[in-house]
Amino acid sequence: MLSKALKDISILLVEDNEMNTLLASAILQRTGAIITEAANGMEAIDFLKKRAFNVVLMDLHLPVMNGFDTTRYIRENLRLEVPVIAITANVINGEESKCLEAGMNGFISKPYTEKDLLEKIQGTINIAEGSRIEAAPEPNAESADLYSISTLENVCKGNRSMIADMLKAFIKQVPVTVKDIKAAYLAKDFQSIYAAAHNIKPNIDTLGINSLKENIRQIESFATRGKNGSELLHLITVLDTTLFNVVEQLKEKELA
Repeated sequence: MLSKALKDISILLVEDNEMNTLLASAILQRTGAIITEAANGMEAIDFLKKRAFNVVLMDLHLPVMNGFDTTRYIRENLRLEVPVIAITANVINGEESKCLEAGMNGFISKPYTEKDLLEKIQGTINIAEGSRIEAAPEPNAESADLYSISTLENVCKGNRSMIADMLKAFIKQVPVTVKDIKAAYLAKDFQSIYAAAHNIKPNIDTLGINSLKENIRQIESFATRGKNGSELLHLITVLDTTLFNVVEQLKEKELA
């Protein structure tokens, strides 16, 4: 059972991915924490101008104003010392030092476990020793055809309504992401290909879509290197087909 070490702690969650927001909120709300959600850096700044928070969870790749610039604004313009924890699906050399240079206090990579997230928050805001947060045990790995909702079941403690909301968010995201990637491929817009792939990557991981875990990372890699040949087109085609089948299975098996 989760301890109440974060009870009444005020947390600003800055995340533009709906499924990621639902996932983080599901974890945090059970601790008794008070969650406020912002979809971009400007929204976060507006909230911080009006009220105090104990900690900010900041996605790095946000629309309007990214996590780095938002944190710099918090430090330099608002002159706030509120702890900021960076959240990203892109773990590369130098990323953590870049976060610290921007004024962030910590770093966690997606997909994170419940234990990872709670311990990172606890350590960052210096909750007194002796009131450690206990997270639910990790689920055993299980074979799945195209996806597995075991991670969602663990996070949501079997709350079917909450799981359904997250799956609906994913189903809504898929056609938009695929359309964006295809359009960007035709336009040779590698930055947009990378951004769309990067955005859906943690959701592919969370839903245990194992056949796409390497695929989505290869798409990111090809986009980063500006490679727009037949290999990238093949990866995008596989992504499109697999996600279509996953969505159909989710509708049939989980949301019927």
